[in-house]
Amino acid sequence: MPSVEFKERSVEGNALDLRAVIATALVLFSLCFTCVYLMPSLMCEERERGLLLAQALSPASAAEILAAKFLFYPAFGILLATLLAGIHNPSVLGRPFFWMSLATLAVGTLGIGMTIACLAKTQRAASLGALCYMLAVALILLVCQQNNLSRLPKLALEYHAPHLLHATLTNQIVDDHWWNLLASAILASGWATLAVFLFRKRGWQ
Repeated sequence: MPSVEFKERSVEGNALDLRAVIATALVLFSLCFTCVYLMPSLMCEERERGLLLAQALSPASAAEILAAKFLFYPAFGILLATLLAGIHNPSVLGRPFFWMSLATLAVGTLGIGMTIACLAKTQRAASLGALCYMLAVALILLVCQQNNLSRLPKLALEYHAPHLLHATLTNQIVDDHWWNLLASAILASGWATLAVFLFRKRGWQ
């Protein structure tokens, strides 16, 4: 009989690393908080006070108003996400995939937030709409996971975001994650386009 030798060693960077999962959730939460929850609430407050109408009547064009919002809120979200990711793993800040994922997700979450802000009439409705959206997406993803439905979740930006962030935080980037990044870019472009259309149509009303 041949001799069998057993060796034990710790597995580093596995998929169930609790610290990486928590860091992924915090990084994603920073983007959702600033772009999906905070931005619609503040934008509806500006509408209620008449500030958006004053901006629309000013020499600034709609494109310039949108550019200001697209520059401030994603930048603030990216700053928080970078701080949280750097605390967890400072080496992640030197990975281009992390910055590409972060920029793509920031644009996508801002598009979602601005869409909610354009559809909501009041600040309370914007806050409630943002919470309902995140809860509905979480429930749909959970139901699809429990019933082995793999196609429907891929239409949600929130499905690809954890894969991208966890992969870059643990330095386990494979070919499938590049497809996640491409799908996220397409979804982010769609949300941003919808947000721009709604803002031009009824953003300050």
